[in-house]
Amino acid sequence: MTDDIITAIEARLKVLHPSAMVYRHYQPQNFKTPSFLISVIDQDYGRLLRGAYTGKLSFDVQYFSGAKSVDIKAIRTDCVSMQEMLLRGMNLVGRFRCINKNARITDNVLHFLFDIKYSERAVVMDPLMNSMTNTAKEK
Repeated sequence: MTDDIITAIEARLKVLHPSAMVYRHYQPQNFKTPSFLISVIDQDYGRLLRGAYTGKLSFDVQYFSGAKSVDIKAIRTDCVSMQEMLLRGMNLVGRFRCINKNARITDNVLHFLFDIKYSERAVVMDPLMNSMTNTAKEK
């Protein structure tokens, strides 16, 4: 389920900013900008009745501006506009709803934090009954 949610987040980020690279969990040393880094920062998982499970994933989507690194004002302006775009555009991610959205800029990197709650049901494959032959003797 986690991979499905991350794939949906990646697709939504591509819609909001098509020219940006999207990295999952790891960003190479010489990464391209503008880019996003999707990180899972917390996960809760619990069991409900009748084989159902509920979970909550907390994400930190980091945005690295494509502005020149020497122009701090341009980087800040780009991060603020991306912050508005993410806060407005990340309500639904695929079939998942983003809740507890929060954004802040630290060291010229935008950190967009949000949670996604989900539930799932385990598919139980009970063994099938084998065919049986009965023979009865008559008296």
